[in-house]
Amino acid sequence: MAWVRYGMWDRWRDLTRFRLACEMALASYRTYVNGFPIASASPLVITDPAGSNFKCDLADFTAVLNDGQQLYRVLFPSYVALVEDLGRELVETLHTGKGVARTGFAGLDAAAPIDQAAEQWITATPVEAWGASVLKLGGRKWSDFKGGRRGVVEAVTIRNLCAHGIPVFNQRALNRLTAASTGRQALPALGDPIVLDRAAFVRHVGVLRGFARSMADGVANMADAP
Repeated sequence: MAWVRYGMWDRWRDLTRFRLACEMALASYRTYVNGFPIASASPLVITDPAGSNFKCDLADFTAVLNDGQQLYRVLFPSYVALVEDLGRELVETLHTGKGVARTGFAGLDAAAPIDQAAEQWITATPVEAWGASVLKLGGRKWSDFKGGRRGVVEAVTIRNLCAHGIPVFNQRALNRLTAASTGRQALPALGDPIVLDRAAFVRHVGVLRGFARSMADGVANMADAP
């Protein structure tokens, strides 16, 4: 089996290292702040290393600091974006290196330079559609990795909600999840809060990693265009 080191994986590695560094720094700072021998309910002036300051009740500050989801809500969209960027690169490779005609990607611009056309296509096309195309062309399928189609759609749906500041599953999100699920897969209810604690974050990132590897390996093992 051929193996290609796509540049996206270097950025994935760096993002993961940054995430781990953030987790360690937050854990240390939580221990420090939670140990403050302060019982007063009066607001404190909190100053960051750059000299900026703000006034906040200690209880409110520690509540945010101890929230196990804040960090992952900030970082998670970056992982999805890396997978989308890989998708753009793979579409270019399929066309220019593997000889797949543009008509092999439903809706791909027929006239724009391929890099621009691929970017527009990945951005405008649901992942369940562009992902299916790239997987199929590379001889792969959704069942080749843990989580499959439902897992990928759920991850991207949660990214979209978080990126727009929506804290619960709305009807649009539920409709998309329903279309990507089998009858045996449980669905959240309308208005259920989005849970993105460490366990959920690791699960979703694992699905995205499996999806990316399946696509990349499938394309890498295709014969090059003559």
